[in-house]
Amino acid sequence: MMVLSFEGSLEKLLTILEFDLSNPFKDAEKVLCIEPHPDDCVIGMGGTIKKLTERGVKVVYLCLTDGSMGTYDESVSPHELALIRRREEEKSARMLGVERIIWLDYRDTELPYNIEARNNIIKVIRQEKPDLVLAPDPWLPYEAHPDHVTAGKLALEAVLFSPLPNVARSDLHIGLEPHRIDLIGFYYTAKPNYFVDITDVMELKLRAIRVHRSQFTDDVWEKWEPFLRTVAEFYGEKIGVRYAEGLRFMPELFLHITPFAELI
Repeated sequence: MMVLSFEGSLEKLLTILEFDLSNPFKDAEKVLCIEPHPDDCVIGMGGTIKKLTERGVKVVYLCLTDGSMGTYDESVSPHELALIRRREEEKSARMLGVERIIWLDYRDTELPYNIEARNNIIKVIRQEKPDLVLAPDPWLPYEAHPDHVTAGKLALEAVLFSPLPNVARSDLHIGLEPHRIDLIGFYYTAKPNYFVDITDVMELKLRAIRVHRSQFTDDVWEKWEPFLRTVAEFYGEKIGVRYAEGLRFMPELFLHITPFAELI
């Protein structure tokens, strides 16, 4: 009797799960991109989003907060900034081919880590029925913004629980059936296991980010543009291209009691 090594067993398991890391977007028709603030999807994976929409994949944004705290300008109130950022996000999203944005409007910097917030995300998943969910990696080292950490954890829990009818059971009463997602992806990750060549859309991504003028004034952009290019170059070197985005994909099965999940 042949005994498989751990690596062999893991490879066999991934085959059984049909976890194809070479092309996780292969069969996706709709992708839900969850963002803490109104610019995170474009910063984290704007090039990938553009490539998806170009080939007919429907990308929907779920923005968890109103972005009302993101300014150094004392003359702008939180309410005014939230309205500005909503307009910026709508314009930026259109540039990438995204036509639908769902807003939960939690207060910026105060995204709650609670059942209500999780169930609101579950409701969106059941409503939109995406093939994939993308969210910030909540374990990005040294991430200091609580909204980012909380958004990633809430997204994970929502993906895990959205197929269970007794979780947020009231959804059944409004016609929202449980929905299972076999794969979740993380952007803003230090441990990517999949890379997208965005060399041909990098300049468009930067223009779509710059649409968020409330965040990227001229003086801020002088620092952020080289930062964004450096990040893309860092990922690009991994696959031998000029610019890339790095994502981390996990099978849904590995989101619970799997000690080797980080090895994927």
